[in-house]
Amino acid sequence: MKKVLIVSYYFPPSGGPGVQRVLKFVKYLPEFGWQPHVLTVQDG
Repeated sequence: MKKVLIVSYYFPPSGGPGVQRVLKFVKYLPEFGWQPHVLTVQDG
């Protein structure tokens, strides 16, 4: 399986439409042979 690094400022547990966009994208990557790794900031 290929690996991909996703860099996103917004990712759960924070909220908003930007979070949903990235979350849904990452959710379906394994179906296409990609193993996602997410790099984000610390919530706080």
